Amino acid sequence: MIPAQPSRTAVRTALRRAAHQVLDTPLVFEDPLAITMIGKEVAAALLKAPEKLESQAGAPALRAFLAVRSRIAEAAIEKARGRGVRQVVILGAGLDTFAYRNPYPDVRVFEVDHPATQDWKRIRLKDVGLA
Repeated sequence: MIPAQPSRTAVRTALRRAAHQVLDTPLVFEDPLAITMIGKEVAAALLKAPEKLESQAGAPALRAFLAVRSRIAEAAIEKARGRGVRQVVILGAGLDTFAYRNPYPDVRVFEVDHPATQDWKRIRLKDVGLA
């Protein structure tokens, strides 16, 4: 972590979640907010030339891993809800959007992350019009 800056891991994860929405078919994990959360400039660059932002060796595998991880996590929430769980904590939330896509009105979502990363997310949420 660099003081007063969002986690680089959170930044890269957000980019790969968005890239999954653009590059992969079929989608393993659908997140309609992922592209907007990375910011207009980065989203425009991703849509224009995704291969430039995802040019590192192993990028497709890492992108797939992150998509599968998100899908499994959200399936686990659904299963836990069936057992009566009504609270979820997302540690290292970064730009994760589950709290804003949560289909379960009876489940409260708490996000925990480094303060600089949370501040960055609040700015991103405001920029895209999400409360």
